[in-house]
Amino acid sequence: MATADRLHPYATQFKNIVEDEFSQVLTGIGSGRPYELDWPAFSQTWFRVVRRVVLGERARNDVTLTETLNELRGRANWAFALPVDQRKLARFHEQVGRYLGEPEKHSLVNRFPKGDQLAPENQVAQWLFAFDAAGIAVLRTLAVLACHVGYWSKAVEEAMGRELDRPFTRSCLLEVLRLWPTTPVILRQLAKDIKSGNRVIARGTGVIIFAPFFHRDPALLYANRMEPSIWGQNDALPSAGLVPFSAGPVICPAHNLVPMIASFAVGTFLSAADIVLLQPPLTVGDLPGTLNHFDIRLKLTARRRQK
Repeated sequence: MATADRLHPYATQFKNIVEDEFSQVLTGIGSGRPYELDWPAFSQTWFRVVRRVVLGERARNDVTLTETLNELRGRANWAFALPVDQRKLARFHEQVGRYLGEPEKHSLVNRFPKGDQLAPENQVAQWLFAFDAAGIAVLRTLAVLACHVGYWSKAVEEAMGRELDRPFTRSCLLEVLRLWPTTPVILRQLAKDIKSGNRVIARGTGVIIFAPFFHRDPALLYANRMEPSIWGQNDALPSAGLVPFSAGPVICPAHNLVPMIASFAVGTFLSAADIVLLQPPLTVGDLPGTLNHFDIRLKLTARRRQK
């Protein structure tokens, strides 16, 4: 699945998909007319991108597939309080199966390894809903960049370039995931006995890692502000407890794919529009502990072309 590749083998095709979809959103700011972007408007386009990337062109308008998955996720949030809707789950697997049967050339499902022991429908479900968090991070990144003149200029310069790899934009996205982690709690089991003080915690004990405890550590000079420079070429800083895509043997398989596609999305907006954050107000030197993406409203205006 090209997990270790910073740029996915289908990077060019995925970039074209992102630009194709979001350019249609950006047509609303032509002729000097401003356009307001919020989560409902952004997410509709984002999930068209996701379906095309994961399943191929035929899935672009398959809104029913996304709705079915969202309904299953809604029930799953209740854990054992609600039983699994087996009929709806079977319907989802059937919907996904249509794309798996004849995978399109430049879709992620086309790279599935072959084998009777695999359950690809279950894996695709995880890919699709994980992209939800990526979209949230993209919108938050646009909101924060709109407040940072220096960072904004550097990200725009990168977006206007021809390189597929956009390290600064990726670092900005990682900073947004540090500031507002979409997975605030990481669950693990101890692989060996650990001594803590006068106690020994046995191998196999379940551990809860509360990410914001490390991400907003007051000892960090940048705890409550954006500091892209800390990332460099890294997507995790385990020694500092900063692991937006986890780390080690169980690192998220999309730790390269998601920042790449997200950087394409951010760049599509920055290369075409000036953006003003309307809501909520943000103080760049003291960013809040939470940022509800449903509250974000951005004003987009077509950028004036330099003569």
